[in-house]
Amino acid sequence: MLYTLDVESVLKGLSECSGRLISEVKSVLFSPELYEEFESGSISSTQFYETIKKRLRCEINFVRFKSIWNSLLVKRDDMFRMVLDIGKSIDLSVLSNTNEINAEILVRDLKGIIKDVVFSFEVGCMKPDHRIFRIALDRANLKPESVLFIDDREENVNAARHLGIDSHLFKNPGGLVEFLGAYGVEAHGL
Repeated sequence: MLYTLDVESVLKGLSECSGRLISEVKSVLFSPELYEEFESGSISSTQFYETIKKRLRCEINFVRFKSIWNSLLVKRDDMFRMVLDIGKSIDLSVLSNTNEINAEILVRDLKGIIKDVVFSFEVGCMKPDHRIFRIALDRANLKPESVLFIDDREENVNAARHLGIDSHLFKNPGGLVEFLGAYGVEAHGL
């Protein structure tokens, strides 16, 4: 929601480094077990990097790998302006399925805007697992009925609703403005 994901940039970058076809790189990078292990913190960024390097038979240094991997995140300035505006009137937290490498970008970009951040790789579980929502609620010392949750994945929204959290499936900024307005939260900045 705050970023668009440029998967093609990552695939192209690693394809160029390894000499492998983009389809081969994609099957290595996004094999379900490896990607989920990385996003849930079961493996470190170094282990992820070493595994990718080995599977692609690619000689790439970690700094270059991080740069390519971080090209995945393309900041949405329109959404950041909106979040800055919303953050003037309510406390904001981020609950993100992300990994150790991409988290550095999020922390940098969200500094001073967000009250708390819960990253999947730090807590060992990912949305839509109810445990990550409970962790976020406990950290903020909030009850589900006092929270609004916004996500761009239906399964995550449904999981939050199941816990009693009022939730919105993000499709576009206009829909988000309407959802927040129903709770008395004004959102501008677009």
